[in-house]
Amino acid sequence: MTEILFIRHGETDCNKKRLYYGHLNPGLNENGLWQLKNTKINLEKMKENKNIDIVFSSDLKRCSQSMEILQIDEETEKILTKDLREINFGIFEGKTYEEIKNKYPEKVEKMKNDWRNFKADKGESINEMMLRVAEKMNEIINQYRNKKILVVAHAGVIQALTSYYLFGNLDGYWKFKINNGSITKLHVMEDGYTYFEYINLT
Repeated sequence: MTEILFIRHGETDCNKKRLYYGHLNPGLNENGLWQLKNTKINLEKMKENKNIDIVFSSDLKRCSQSMEILQIDEETEKILTKDLREINFGIFEGKTYEEIKNKYPEKVEKMKNDWRNFKADKGESINEMMLRVAEKMNEIINQYRNKKILVVAHAGVIQALTSYYLFGNLDGYWKFKINNGSITKLHVMEDGYTYFEYINLT
């Protein structure tokens, strides 16, 4: 059996301001640093920090910083990858919903009507993001069968993967809240059957 621990990065000021930001690259704020220190304590309490074979993280600063705070055994290999980045919001990046609605009202209507496939100019759709991160995770799972894998990523990425492994699509995308610093645990059986032990544990 393969075990995967998904951890969402800590809070940034962009989170606090409720901005659309996927590929922007802020670091953690003070609360974000505290959240990941708390995540580290939770991993230790549950002994989930033991026997981790490999760590993957989005290469964006908020995730790489979060990974460092967890202090996983220094001998454990840690790989940063752009394939686990948050959705690219394109021209929406760095703006609040109100700003986007005022500046691009027609695009917001399209987004409401087809949220799975809508893509802002120079960005990607939620469906494209799901396919991107699912392809990467399936590659990781195949390469590290029967290992314990820790993944530090973003809310959208973890929501998309949770929905993908439960339903094979985005039907569950909005059914899960993924808090900053939360832990979600997935099991993949030898025959490919998947189940979640817990979601959004803080």
